[in-house]
Amino acid sequence: MGAIYYGTRTFSKHVGYFGPVQECENCHRAYKKAFVKFSSWFHIDYLPLVPTKTLYFKACPVCGRGFELRKQDAKAEMQNGGNDGTQVLTPHAKHILANKPKGLLSTDSSFELWLKDEVSGEDILIASEITKEDIKNFKKERGWKKVPMENVE
Repeated sequence: MGAIYYGTRTFSKHVGYFGPVQECENCHRAYKKAFVKFSSWFHIDYLPLVPTKTLYFKACPVCGRGFELRKQDAKAEMQNGGNDGTQVLTPHAKHILANKPKGLLSTDSSFELWLKDEVSGEDILIASEITKEDIKNFKKERGWKKVPMENVE
């Protein structure tokens, strides 16, 4: 006889960049705000069955500082602000092999997370000296599908 697993799980999805270009009070970079949708689902045996809650988050695409929006407000801003494709930001990670720790119980914190502005060609450092687990957390909270990894000597 098998066990039945149930509970809730939250999924995140990057919706796009909407609204006017604004300077962030935290990092002082001027970009359109990123919208991320968080959906909580009730599941049985890891199969999502019923949506329980949907939240929208509006944040700076560089530093991630932002706030939660109601569903109606988020949809209105996304319709009015239009994602015209003039802002293309792609995340990527670098593994600095020269800084890789030696030893059995050492933690590998030799990763860096970057954001590339495809329009201007600028690379923006988001975080340094982080672990692979930290990159997974950034990926979840910002709704990115994948973060390509490159090894750097």
